[in-house]
Amino acid sequence: MKKEISSRFLQQPATKIGRWSGGLALLSMVMLALNNFGLNPFNQMSGKLQPILVTAWDMIMLGSLLAGIVLGIIAVTRKRERSWIAWLFMIPLVFLLLLLAAFLHEVITSRQPMRAQTAPTPDARIVRTPVFFDDDGSPDGTSALLFLLSDPRAEVNAVSMSYGEAHPQIYIQHLGALLERAGYGDIPLGAGQDAPLAGNNAFPNKVREGSNDFWGFPSGSANNSYPVEDSAALLVKICEEADKPLTLLVTGSLTNLAQALRLEPGIKNKIAAVYIMGGAVYTDGNIKGLIPESQNNSAEWNIFADPLAASEVFASGLPLYLVPLDATNQVNLNKQNTRAWRKGGSIPDFAADIYDSRMESWNRDEIEFWDLMTAEIMLNPAHCVFTPLHLEVVTEEGNTQGQTRAVDGTANVNVCLEPDVEAIKQELSRVFNSRK
Repeated sequence: MKKEISSRFLQQPATKIGRWSGGLALLSMVMLALNNFGLNPFNQMSGKLQPILVTAWDMIMLGSLLAGIVLGIIAVTRKRERSWIAWLFMIPLVFLLLLLAAFLHEVITSRQPMRAQTAPTPDARIVRTPVFFDDDGSPDGTSALLFLLSDPRAEVNAVSMSYGEAHPQIYIQHLGALLERAGYGDIPLGAGQDAPLAGNNAFPNKVREGSNDFWGFPSGSANNSYPVEDSAALLVKICEEADKPLTLLVTGSLTNLAQALRLEPGIKNKIAAVYIMGGAVYTDGNIKGLIPESQNNSAEWNIFADPLAASEVFASGLPLYLVPLDATNQVNLNKQNTRAWRKGGSIPDFAADIYDSRMESWNRDEIEFWDLMTAEIMLNPAHCVFTPLHLEVVTEEGNTQGQTRAVDGTANVNVCLEPDVEAIKQELSRVFNSRK
């Protein structure tokens, strides 16, 4: 009868299976460590081969992990291996089980709305900026709102929806439910007209249908109906009632602000500043990103959606601070950044979920954050160098409609062209982490 080969804990493996299981387990752990510390050698490469090499790296890592586990189980159960090298398979096995548990937790929690909570009491020593928030119903804009709710320096006086990615009357109900769960159910809600002041430029139906469904996130708005005012009238009312001038954050079309100025031009005296995410000054626009067949290489979507409104606002004499694609193209987020936010509760968690889901659905390791970046700069203007320019908006139909063009003349817009990338990311982490 053939004697079975076995080993003791402090010995080398006595079988090939034992040696292979330990080697593969060790290889997978090294590759996992390199990934987690951002040292994957292929992530820093450029060119057409880069995504192929990254995928190959990930496949080898996963294959080594699974093979090491399977061979390790065989080695200790059937080959009676007891060497510490053969037992190395337990480490990737524990990692795999933790990963599975995290995935199941994510699936379960993603099907539930953000849990209800109470808004924190603001510190009386902090100087707060009254903010009128006006977005067009984008995931990025919703994250900007979550940031403002998390920063005690911002006092959100109203939440408004403009024409753009969403149908205003539908999306504002989603935000009403979000605000109620976050403990801010007393913030007034506004919705503007579902059309530009002139023309018919519109986001693709697929985008607008996604906004109707709250981009696939649990909403809870179907259970309640929240009172909504006309956005332009709401802005006029809040400006007139405010104890001090408002700061406006406009991260969609400028339709609501243009209508409010038409309704009551005197509100200009009650507006301290208007921060706008929009435009492309010295860089290409982004219309082709959603409409590949478009011949418009100049415009950015928020301005393109309602060029006439943008033109009227730019000529209004208001103190305008524009964060265009020139600036936002320089700053991206990755999952390491969003992971750092997940210490401040469900509001930062939801902001992280929004960007993580975009990266996954777009199959990208990094993603732009246009509106959130503008909200951060609004509260920290020193995080971008603003250049005074005279901008005009092309309103005529054609391949340059919606272009924000720098021309000679007295400056009417302060344009963010040099953002402090690291300062912006660090401030996002600080604010979201400190959310209580």
